[in-house]
Amino acid sequence: MNLKKYIFAIGIIMVVLYSCGNDDDNGLEMVPPRDRAEQQANEDPLIQEYLKTHFYTLVDNDANPDYQIVQFDTIAGVNSAETSIWDSGLLATKTITREEVDYTLYILNFNSGVDTERQPTFADSTFVTYRGELFYDNEDKDGDGIPDDGDVDADGDGEADLIDDVARTDSDGDGIADDSDADDDGTPGTDPGKIDSDGDGVIDDKDPVDNNDPNRRVFDSAVTPLWFDQVSLIEGWRETVVDFKGASGFVENADGTASYNMDFGNCTVFFPSGLGYFSSAAPGGGIPLYSPLIFSIQLYGVNESDHDNDGVPSYLEDIDNDRLVLDEDDDTDNDTRFNFLDTDDDGDGTLTIDEDLEPDTDLLVDRDGDGDPTNDIGDGDPTNDDTDNDGIPNYLDTDDTASRTDTN
Repeated sequence: MNLKKYIFAIGIIMVVLYSCGNDDDNGLEMVPPRDRAEQQANEDPLIQEYLKTHFYTLVDNDANPDYQIVQFDTIAGVNSAETSIWDSGLLATKTITREEVDYTLYILNFNSGVDTERQPTFADSTFVTYRGELFYDNEDKDGDGIPDDGDVDADGDGEADLIDDVARTDSDGDGIADDSDADDDGTPGTDPGKIDSDGDGVIDDKDPVDNNDPNRRVFDSAVTPLWFDQVSLIEGWRETVVDFKGASGFVENADGTASYNMDFGNCTVFFPSGLGYFSSAAPGGGIPLYSPLIFSIQLYGVNESDHDNDGVPSYLEDIDNDRLVLDEDDDTDNDTRFNFLDTDDDGDGTLTIDEDLEPDTDLLVDRDGDGDPTNDIGDGDPTNDDTDNDGIPNYLDTDDTASRTDTN
């Protein structure tokens, strides 16, 4: 799926793009990723402008009547009286700091969900439907919201592009080349004889796609619920879903599908490329580099994950509490296996699950399957046990190597 990100690419690999060098040496020029702080400073105003100039509508979904599709359009022409997303009353923000850069997510909260048993963490498994789309069309190399055909500087290098060795001009300084600008005289409104049907400032002849098609920017979607591992998803998605809950229940249909109660978590999030794929190529394609993204998400259910089945829920294997389990700080024994995938987290030779020694009567697990959990050492939760009382649980403490198998 386009939504998924290769696990070991998150926080580990700095992607380097290559482009052809000069013909004399046939060499390769290494192009480093853009500065994250500068990119965020450029993207956030574009996101805010989008939210202030677009509105949403909810459209019935024949493929899955459990939820309506969220569609976006420009406030212009016949839609001039529509209320913007910015002023909808449903928009909230959330700030995430990564690599000393503050990123803002803008979240439309249609319904928070009501499931009282479990709210998802960043490392759980979630049952969802979704729709992912771009803010701007694919033909927008520099991500400034102006399609390349109409952009005076499509590559974003700060210099006007050349067409037949002649530099493009932009009389009113709005970034749209004069030959594509609906109002190149700087006076608000479309110039006589020019047609700009979607009101984006670029005449239709220079808009390479049907700007009145609400589905044109959708790169991925699922109308039938799917289970997704939160760990493998981009951060903008994860940091949104953790604030919502699933439905209170569902009814099984005769065809094997399920109809969920209409109280499931339902939202749309708008976030910058720094919480998405940034300079990485998205799996499956369809998403340009440095693209802010929009996801509409419906959350139906949640399962707590224990990826390595060691008795420690994966979200508790985030040792440095940064809501990431794929960084070097979450590899206690430095064996290159992150704790959430390591069955012996401290590398002391005793499996994590076997360092669960003292039973807690509230958590007893029938380990040997004889129907009597009271005769089994441990309770299924290794985090409870700290034999030497040094504040470090046995499964992370190389000084404590006792195993429950020694006493069974």
